[in-house]
Amino acid sequence: MNLHFLINISSDTENLHGIRFFSSFFGDEVSCNVTLFHICRLDSNDASEALLEAWQNPEDKVEGNLTVGAKKALDKAKRDIQRNHVNINEMKTKSVKERYGKVKDILGESSQGLYDAMILGRRATYALQWLFDRPADEIPLALINDTALDCPLWVCTEPEPGRKNVLLCVDGGESSYRAADHVGYILSQARQHHVTVFHAAATDSGSDEIFAKTVDILVGQGVEKERIHTKKSWSVSPAATILSEKNNGSYAAVAVGLEGSSGGFLTRIGMQGGTTAALIKKISKASLWCIP
Repeated sequence: MNLHFLINISSDTENLHGIRFFSSFFGDEVSCNVTLFHICRLDSNDASEALLEAWQNPEDKVEGNLTVGAKKALDKAKRDIQRNHVNINEMKTKSVKERYGKVKDILGESSQGLYDAMILGRRATYALQWLFDRPADEIPLALINDTALDCPLWVCTEPEPGRKNVLLCVDGGESSYRAADHVGYILSQARQHHVTVFHAAATDSGSDEIFAKTVDILVGQGVEKERIHTKKSWSVSPAATILSEKNNGSYAAVAVGLEGSSGGFLTRIGMQGGTTAALIKKISKASLWCIP
């Protein structure tokens, strides 16, 4: 079965970090289906233009009309994918006008399609920082419900050449085991990458049990044991420890569950009191995979 990704494309052609990460991570080893998703912002110059340009190639699968800026960005995204020889089984483009705000529109699209992950670059990352940075008690419950993630979210910064493999952060919570399931599914097809199961906590109590269950999940998804490694670290600041390990190991991606081991509403938007929010703000040179 082909992996299917929703890749958000902004009109900023200089910062297509989601496309660059996708191309560098997969190459030609994995067959993928890709939907390039562009939102025309209400305050953009494109939105006020009377003329909309459509793709000239009738074989391209496009939903909606494309503004001049959207067409330039999407053309560049396609060139980047082709230049990196990514094995694309099917590619289609979807362009829509902003309706409820960028974050809600992206999450709405992700909930409608059977995507294995949605991929966001720098501009979308800034929007998501607003969502995660605000204290939980200040975010209206209705907004949280409307924008609840139901598909893994990959937040991408400019990828550093040469990085490989995935750092899977676990804490024994159900969300981290869902993260393991997601990483296992992706790496069962992207066999050029290894995975390191990483437990950063104030005590190493329970690490062995967490590792054993996580490895079982990864193996069950088809990841060979020789591609699985485990590592634990004492830490009072999980985010700082994770970022340090990310740099030391030159990982291409860091995967986390969005709920801490205690679960509940307060940890839903910031694993272990803000770890996910801190990672979204501070991670660089690699992508952050957030699994709900």
